Amino acid sequence: MAIADRLRALFGRQSQPKTVISVHRERQVAVCSILFFLLLGLPLWWSTTRVYRAELPTSDIVRFTPEQTLPVPVVFYIDAKTPLSQADATFIETSVQAQVDSQRPQFTASEWHIRYQAAVRVGVAPDTPGHYTLRLRMGSDITSVDVTPARSAIVSVPHAAQAKDVLVKAISAIVADEERSVRDLAPQASKAIGNTHAVLKYAPEYAVTLTLLNENPVDGAAVDWDIKQAVRMYLQPLVDELRPFTRLSVSSQVLHHAGPPPVTAHKADNGTYLTSDMLPHFVNSPSWNFASVDPTSPMLNFVLFVPALASQPMRILDPGIERSSAFLVSQWGGVSIANLPDTTRPGDKVVLSPEDMQKHMGYFISQIRSLVGIRSNAPLASSAQLQVRVRPATATGVSGWELDALMRRWIVRNRQTAIATLQSLVRLVDSLQNMVVMDDIKEKVDRSLAALYETENALRRLPDLNYVHAFASAASAASLAESAFFDPSMVSMLYFPDQHKYAIYMPFFLPATLPLLAALKKIFAKRRRVRAAASVKESSKTD
Repeated sequence: MAIADRLRALFGRQSQPKTVISVHRERQVAVCSILFFLLLGLPLWWSTTRVYRAELPTSDIVRFTPEQTLPVPVVFYIDAKTPLSQADATFIETSVQAQVDSQRPQFTASEWHIRYQAAVRVGVAPDTPGHYTLRLRMGSDITSVDVTPARSAIVSVPHAAQAKDVLVKAISAIVADEERSVRDLAPQASKAIGNTHAVLKYAPEYAVTLTLLNENPVDGAAVDWDIKQAVRMYLQPLVDELRPFTRLSVSSQVLHHAGPPPVTAHKADNGTYLTSDMLPHFVNSPSWNFASVDPTSPMLNFVLFVPALASQPMRILDPGIERSSAFLVSQWGGVSIANLPDTTRPGDKVVLSPEDMQKHMGYFISQIRSLVGIRSNAPLASSAQLQVRVRPATATGVSGWELDALMRRWIVRNRQTAIATLQSLVRLVDSLQNMVVMDDIKEKVDRSLAALYETENALRRLPDLNYVHAFASAASAASLAESAFFDPSMVSMLYFPDQHKYAIYMPFFLPATLPLLAALKKIFAKRRRVRAAASVKESSKTD
């Protein structure tokens, strides 16, 4: 009975007419309620939707500038029957550095500064990268330098009085030539000199694909090859020498019925020929399937092209050089043309033996050297003042001098790549305040910075110079920096600007905001009217 009376009294009150004061009070309560939920909800929404941003070491990253010179030391040991004094070694070192510095071209505005430095010691160098022995021989008829595939050279002079001057010339030429070559490989220098043969960027692994491509086996011969034995005999030594620094993953394939190349060779009395302007268009990539078994690593394609019998023998004619049968494709690989014996007839089966492919494998090795950046004239070229003989490393395909020069190039380039990537990452994070920066990204950035510091420290540890450690640190710095920059959590935010966020939340907040603003407007207008009426009434009483 009591409950029924209370309900009756409640509905009875609701049925009573509302007064102006009650309506005004209800409006104020509604407005205060909405304000309360907004004031409570907005901070809660802000804290729950705020992105996590680990603090990156920005100040440590931006301190790297192109003007900061990176020293690259090269250590030479003078081995003579009559040992030189340490004072003579110091004199040679000072003279070499002065000559190298005086011959150094000016750095461009955005070019990273590097400074090759020669350190001269007395004795025999240890068998480690970056240390070289110059064996001094007196009494020869001419002044010459005989460079061996190992990290040594024989410097011959007619008289002992000429020894120091010849050593200064030889060492300064070695250091200056390599420094210029590294600067020429830099992106700014390549653009400045118009270099069309760009060396591949360093990668911890390259996917090397060897392809036997038969243009027309229907009207020609069925060609196969003993590629496994050829790789083992010719290419594997080079692969083994480069393995501590980069891995060459070698695979092979045979493509029959490949079809003709996009360009038509010119006919001659004794076959066909290609001109130099036709070579860039020779590779028919859309029709010739050069798929790699490793899609994540940079590809190097080397094609042994067997022309149709009607086009054989096919040659390459380039003005200024003799006839050739191979050419390099920049940033892609190389092609070697295999002409079959004159006695080959349509329908014959031909198997290319390792001996038959020796010339072509030599072309491929030379092209690999060019693409990865191995200098062909390392460490020194002949000049008017100095006769130089460089013995090629026929057994391995790369000498100790060439391998060390390549390592130094990769140290410089990987350091530049790491710094540029880290600074781009900092600029990107600063420009997008809503970008998520997780702890693992900060960890990669910190490890990349630590590797950069370790690279610089390793290059300054004379006489305990450790190029292998410096190279590993620089490669790790570049890899970690790129891994942080291209992290999926970072890349996804590039396609989620603030406009998307506004478009998502506006339908939720706008319907609640408009009635609130309208109610507030009515309340303030009502108050102004009440105050105006009160002031009028007050003034009338005063009168």
